[in-house]
Amino acid sequence: MGPDDDLPTLIQRKDHLNVLRYIRAHQLRKPELVVSHGLELLGNDLTKKSVGGDESARLSALEQVCLAALDLHNHDLADQCLSQLKASQGMESHRFRRLLARCLETAGDLDGATKVYNEMLQANPANLVALQRKYAMLKAQPNKETEAMDALNEYLTQNMADSAGWYEMAKCRMNMADYKGAAYALEEVILSCPLEASLHCELAEVYCTVGGLENLMAARKHMAQSLELDPSNGRAQFGLMVVANAYLLESEKSAKKHHDEHEVAVAKELIKYGGDQLLQAYKGAPMFAAVKTVVEEYQDDSASNE
Repeated sequence: MGPDDDLPTLIQRKDHLNVLRYIRAHQLRKPELVVSHGLELLGNDLTKKSVGGDESARLSALEQVCLAALDLHNHDLADQCLSQLKASQGMESHRFRRLLARCLETAGDLDGATKVYNEMLQANPANLVALQRKYAMLKAQPNKETEAMDALNEYLTQNMADSAGWYEMAKCRMNMADYKGAAYALEEVILSCPLEASLHCELAEVYCTVGGLENLMAARKHMAQSLELDPSNGRAQFGLMVVANAYLLESEKSAKKHHDEHEVAVAKELIKYGGDQLLQAYKGAPMFAAVKTVVEEYQDDSASNE
């Protein structure tokens, strides 16, 4: 497979081995294509031994076909692949046991799959695949939120740099109304993706939900950052007005009013700026009058706090 080869070209050439490699390399989910080219490569009974002259290529193809068969609910083909892997690798091989657990999952034997994953983790506590699958199984079951959270914590302990894992944690915390935990998880995501405007906007909304002067200041900061990264983000334009207004309302109740004068002035400027940006975005749109009414209410409220 050359660097310029694309999938249609490989399919046209009937280059079955490289079709599978391309799909793996680009992480595509095309189970029908995998099964079709996999059977051409391995034979309908999966017993062809000469796959590119490389046993590892044959084993990779068997694994890929097995997972594709599970996607298509073709359990007979998945079992055939599993049998071939067992014959080649043995029952204790990591590859065989990982696919055995996936087959048990698909068959609905979650206890059996969990047992296999636990055995894999006993052998290697840092086995990320086993940790991920345990979490995925628990998440899919009703009334297992606490166990799923524990499994995700266990995974992140072993792989703290996984921003997708931290984002999953943030969503779980939000579902459980643990907004402080969600804010912590989103901060971890932003460390990996500091230029993602939507993440700053989401974190600002979480801080605003938690409330309190310090959290509302953090909400202002992240909402302003979101708008700076994406000036056309209407959610951030409106959000900046909301979080800045929330700060003003909270500061009125604060016992340290004399310490907040500068921050209050900043909040008022942010309300004006967010409103002006929102009006500019909706200029000429059918909803402009309604948006203008809302913006003026926020700006009038902030002015009344003079």
